[in-house]
Amino acid sequence: MSTSSSAASTFSGQSQFAASLQQVITRAVGIASLPLGSLNVTLNTFNGEKSGLQGLDAAFSTLQSSISTIQAALTSGTLTSSVSDASIAGATLGSGAVPGTYSIEVDSLGASSTALSNTGVVAVTDPTAQGISSSTSLTLNVDGVPTTITPASSSLNDLASAINLQAAGQVQASVINVGSTASPDYRLSLTATKLGSLSIDLTDSSGTSLIQETNAGSPATYKVAGLSTELSSDSRTVTLAPGLTVDLRGQSASGQATTVTVANDPSAVASALSSFAGSYNAAVSLLAQYHGTAGGALQGDSIVNTLTSLLQQISGFSNGTPDTSLAAYGITVDQTGNLSVDTAALTTAANRNFAAFSSVLGGATTGGFLQSATNLLNSVEDSTTGTVKTELATVANEITAQKTKIADQQTRISQLQSNITAQIVKADAAIAALESQVSYVNGLFYSITGNNNNPSASATTG
Repeated sequence: MSTSSSAASTFSGQSQFAASLQQVITRAVGIASLPLGSLNVTLNTFNGEKSGLQGLDAAFSTLQSSISTIQAALTSGTLTSSVSDASIAGATLGSGAVPGTYSIEVDSLGASSTALSNTGVVAVTDPTAQGISSSTSLTLNVDGVPTTITPASSSLNDLASAINLQAAGQVQASVINVGSTASPDYRLSLTATKLGSLSIDLTDSSGTSLIQETNAGSPATYKVAGLSTELSSDSRTVTLAPGLTVDLRGQSASGQATTVTVANDPSAVASALSSFAGSYNAAVSLLAQYHGTAGGALQGDSIVNTLTSLLQQISGFSNGTPDTSLAAYGITVDQTGNLSVDTAALTTAANRNFAAFSSVLGGATTGGFLQSATNLLNSVEDSTTGTVKTELATVANEITAQKTKIADQQTRISQLQSNITAQIVKADAAIAALESQVSYVNGLFYSITGNNNNPSASATTG
């Protein structure tokens, strides 16, 4: 005789009532299992709510990130530069740049000082094996600043490499052939990294100069803002204004200045706002699934109305007047609740008064649309106090509690089944024993009257 912990298992007994006894077990376990159905339905409901809330959490988290993107674009991407003649100069914007118009006249691009080594004892025909000095330590002197050079070998190639690595960017060393292809004469060529008339010398360990020829350079010179005063620079990259550097590319015609314009550019912000609108509309679409009679897992949940109201507050932002609303910059909501950004209208309105546009947008901590949207989204996405986060935590706790109830009920069912089965096994064994005794007594009784009157015997022989 065997039993099983499963209600679906079959009890097999020894008595003729085994099938009926199995029905007793099945019915008892079935009645005890009825609450499981209700518990599982509730668990499925909680799981549905959790899935719905996770979707909303993801959508509003994305929306929150898009607000940060607008802030970043407003902080770093609202200026652009243009140059009237790109062959004369190029402009680069950095921190601190402000809108403005600047002029520059390049008088001279300047030049770097150069030096060429002597031939050495013999002309170098193989720079990988030959050099201009056997000294293991040399001294490079650039405009009075000495630097010790220690090449890996005495070869000309290793000397050039050592200077480039050890001279802290004072000069650029290279190996050039001043002879013919048939009769090469390799020399060390040194070019100062800064413009201007800088002295360059290279001496061996005895103090003997290894330089044969030097050419003095000159600084770059230019005029700004139409002034007659000439400015000089040891670099072709000059600072024209805070946050505005200019690369000198060519010499201006006499008296002809090049204009550099720094202007506000709302294109980066417009792009960020368009991305925000996409995230906003995705959240609107997701919330729409939970409205009405077919609202699914979150039908009737107050959080749906809370989030819907929050979106309306975000899209309907205004600083108090129609001119300070999002709609004034082409950011509007249609009848379906979707947000759209008219880039052309935004650009026109922003360029008309960029300061007013920046004020409407504000900052995450300084006011305007960005602070309002940031605070609203934090109210639902804050990891501790956000409404979506806290409801998710609540549902997660309910799921855990429901699973515990189901596990407890299953334990009770298993225990009930085990107890009933044990009792049925005893009852079946007792019935089987009685049946055996009855059969024995009947056998004795009918042995007197003959087998033909013995039902058991008839059943056996028939």
